Amino acid sequence: MSQKYSKARIIFVATLVVMISLFHYVTYYFQIYSHVFYRELYFVPLILAAFWFGFRGAVITSLSISTLYLPGMLMGWQCFSLDFDKVIEILLFNIVAMVFGFISDRERAKEKALKEVESLAAIGKAISGVAHDLKTPLVAIGGLTRLVQRRLKSDDSSREKLDIVIRETQRLETMVKEMLDFSRPLKLNQAPGDLNKLLNETLALVEDVAKCREVKIETKLQDLPQFFFDPMRMKQVFINLITNAIQVSPEDGTVTVRTYREGARIIFDVVDHGSGVPPDIKEKIFIPFFTTKKEGTGLGLSIALKIVQAHGGHLEIKENHKKGAIFRVVLPFRLKR
Repeated sequence: MSQKYSKARIIFVATLVVMISLFHYVTYYFQIYSHVFYRELYFVPLILAAFWFGFRGAVITSLSISTLYLPGMLMGWQCFSLDFDKVIEILLFNIVAMVFGFISDRERAKEKALKEVESLAAIGKAISGVAHDLKTPLVAIGGLTRLVQRRLKSDDSSREKLDIVIRETQRLETMVKEMLDFSRPLKLNQAPGDLNKLLNETLALVEDVAKCREVKIETKLQDLPQFFFDPMRMKQVFINLITNAIQVSPEDGTVTVRTYREGARIIFDVVDHGSGVPPDIKEKIFIPFFTTKKEGTGLGLSIALKIVQAHGGHLEIKENHKKGAIFRVVLPFRLKR
């Protein structure tokens, strides 16, 4: 909704509330049926505010109506038994506002989620086609380049140029793999496993990346019982999150990896001491292809979120009180599929 359109709606609702209140005050208090009619008219701006502005807008409107109507009600007050319906009406304004506002917000959330699903499905279909078209020629380029390189002498100056071709081809192959991972329907192969053991295997894989950036990885792993999860997929999540944390950390910085259990939840945290995640970036960070890096597809966190949600968990970003950010994976503790 445009800002101009939204302002027009606010003015319209406010004008209705003020006009109905004026009718109350200029009508003699003994004209009971007129006052009853005006009270019923209050529901018009109330319901409009609920559907246009949601819960917050509806509550603000109901409180405004109550504030404007209350003095007039007290001026014409006769006795509790005769005017009790007016008190009930004020309560009803606020109850209706909360109910309709809640329904409006819920329907908006459903509509937004549906649009996101449709958008992601369209993106996934387009990505899948592009990725499949790229995959075959990249494999051919990489294979032929390695074949030519093996036939060159060790001191041939062309070997360095071919090394660049191979590295770039591998980078593109990785990007294509991420595209395919994002576009394909996610099928989990869950089995009872040790999350800490899987995490230690992952840390061995990212050790070279940490050394290159002179970043230390600190682990705080609580003893966890075995539970059902897909080890291959969760390893992918760990690699994405830990690699991201290493990349945003300063030299000689520390990335802390910790696991613990809270009731029926298994929690995995990756804590970095980088520059943190600004609020405007936090809203977009899980959107496919959104990235603040010069390299990469912007699909790493989207894929991680997709995997975690497929496990029935959620992935969230917390502020690190010292400096940086905390990426938290919360998984349900399941002893069976």
